[in-house]
Amino acid sequence: MLRVVLTRIVSLIPLLLVATFVGFMLLQLSPTDPAVVRLGENATDEAYAAYRAEIGVDRSAIVQYGDWLSGAVRGDFGTSWQNGAPVGEQLQRRLPVTVSVAAGALLVGAVIGIPAGIAAGIRAGRPSDSSITAVASVGQAVPNFWMALLLVAYVALPYSLFPAVGYVGITESPIEWLRSITLPAIALGTAAAAALARQTRAGFVRTLHEPFVRTAVAGGLSRRRILFRTALRNASIPVVTTIAAQASVLLGGAVIVEQVFALPGLGQLVLNAIRNADMPIVMGFVALAAVMTALVQLLLDLTYAVLDPRVRSS
Repeated sequence: MLRVVLTRIVSLIPLLLVATFVGFMLLQLSPTDPAVVRLGENATDEAYAAYRAEIGVDRSAIVQYGDWLSGAVRGDFGTSWQNGAPVGEQLQRRLPVTVSVAAGALLVGAVIGIPAGIAAGIRAGRPSDSSITAVASVGQAVPNFWMALLLVAYVALPYSLFPAVGYVGITESPIEWLRSITLPAIALGTAAAAALARQTRAGFVRTLHEPFVRTAVAGGLSRRRILFRTALRNASIPVVTTIAAQASVLLGGAVIVEQVFALPGLGQLVLNAIRNADMPIVMGFVALAAVMTALVQLLLDLTYAVLDPRVRSS
């Protein structure tokens, strides 16, 4: 187990380097000039040049990336070009909002999708299986932002159970925090539930046709034990992989859903930074997303080691 952890941690270093380098180079293609954004369109060429020199964008992209990386490894992501506030502090302040929504969406997806997939897998080929599969297909096709708009229009506005906009921290009021993230989590978790339902169903159908299941049936084991101990354990590995993939997708999807519900998370911060060519903010988000994705992959490997003894012995 320790070797799995150490190997994954070492392999994360090049992943983080590649992710941040590619993200930095893509930002260089932006046509937006931070000097024009900051100083306006009526400033002189000398003022533009002085500001570009001040923030360092007058140098080559490789040099700029090297400077950013040297600060990032020390935990210093620079300061925002728009408001002068430290990037790390802004990300830290908004991260709990985005994580709350993404985690809630993943919980919604797991609670709805996995039982639905199990039910469809057990009844493969029957009308209930076809119905669940059809609903899951529709759920995957519905955009998150459209589902968010529907929830605002038909749930939040007509009724007062959940707010249409705003966020309350969990430390301020756990109940209000739960109310404020419920609809965003449902909007974001619908597609995750559909993906998990389809994957769970496929895993169950495949596992139920394995020779060891037929052996268990021949040995007289009860149907419940075969389904929920033998089959479920073996079908859970691709499901866990889907959960890990959805965790990364949901972090990105939360950026869009936050706009619909006016949540003060990373989405609002990053979209404003992109519009204003605020590279330190965008790069801080890229680095944070890469680290969180890497941590999800590490947890995935550890889960594999728990579920499959062959991983621990390899």
